[in-house]
Amino acid sequence: MKTKVAAIEFGTSKIVTVIAKSSARNNHCEIVSCGKVDYAGYSSGDWTDWDNLSKAVYNSIIAAQSDAGEKINEIYVGVPCEFIHVRTADAEVPVRSADGRVHIEDIQAVEDMAADVYKFTESDDCVIHRSPAWYSVDRGPKTMQPEGLRGENLSARISFITASADFIDDMRAIMGNVGITINGFLSPSLGEQLLCTAVKDRDDGCIFIDCGMYNTEFSVLKGDAMVYHAVLPFGGNNITADLADRLEIRYDEAELLKRSATVGEGINEMIRPPESRDKEGRRIRYKPEIICNMITVSLEELCEYLKRTLFDAKGAELTARSRIYLAGGGITLLRGGSAYLSKYLGREVAEVSVNTNKLQSPEYASVLGLVDLIFDSIEQRFGEEETLPMRVVDTFKGLLGRSKNEDEE
Repeated sequence: MKTKVAAIEFGTSKIVTVIAKSSARNNHCEIVSCGKVDYAGYSSGDWTDWDNLSKAVYNSIIAAQSDAGEKINEIYVGVPCEFIHVRTADAEVPVRSADGRVHIEDIQAVEDMAADVYKFTESDDCVIHRSPAWYSVDRGPKTMQPEGLRGENLSARISFITASADFIDDMRAIMGNVGITINGFLSPSLGEQLLCTAVKDRDDGCIFIDCGMYNTEFSVLKGDAMVYHAVLPFGGNNITADLADRLEIRYDEAELLKRSATVGEGINEMIRPPESRDKEGRRIRYKPEIICNMITVSLEELCEYLKRTLFDAKGAELTARSRIYLAGGGITLLRGGSAYLSKYLGREVAEVSVNTNKLQSPEYASVLGLVDLIFDSIEQRFGEEETLPMRVVDTFKGLLGRSKNEDEE
């Protein structure tokens, strides 16, 4: 049986609407159509250009519809990183089964207890995900699969992702104006991280860095959950803007110049640099070492942000072995950028790899993660758990949270 869905994702500089289909029998996802539109983005938890947001959303949806040759009537909405918050709560419950083994009811009970500890009903924001970082029986070794273990008490650390009530209201208004029903709100960040990271790395604790145009998202994953989340006010745009200011050239010229450069100790080379001319029409010849040095100065500023954030996140059970994953076009599209970041932080950095028929660049990992998350949640809710590994299904139990007002109805 094939399922087809539409989803919209808000990046820092572009809105991407996709129509995707999946066959539940082979766990395969295919992007049917894609509508990408540039827009002003968001900053500090608010839209940069609210007046033109509806138009950008509409144009993105129209482009996806045109590409697919069909109309979108229902859609899943991805909540951007600046409109979510991540909190964790620890809880413990007695194992109530007669045989003294952990059953699914005990797992549900400890997750519900964590929700009571968190007290999310006191917030106007909506809980859109809850997922486990780990479980433990009688304070023993941490595990992601406690079912069947024998003990007296089951403890857990559960992560909750909430979406801003203002964002949800904005989306309901915009989609309502064009007659599109919202099927659910999900976190593309969580979907991207689960899609692109290895299970073993998450069990040990790993770091996910998504550097976009205007900001950089820093997350720590443990088990199947985000346990730390921060948004840094620095992205690929800062590097380009600094280059444009120092050379007194247009932004688009600086972007092309940046993408032609290769950074790294002792490298300083440029591959097919753009042709630039001064006011008199004379060709400008840039020295590679000067351009690369300018880029490196800006890149170091981002690295310092990341280094400080890495220090702040030490309480999230990171170890010296915790691996770093890198996504987003802010660094991955800069030659030598990930290697430079790896050397600066003193840790191995692995660029994420995602392959689809339409979107293959690391900068699209977020929307692909959103689609993957949607299909996983659909299969779980419609009782087709046998098509997925049990751990993945367990991750999405209670996936779509309810807001305070919905709980009161």
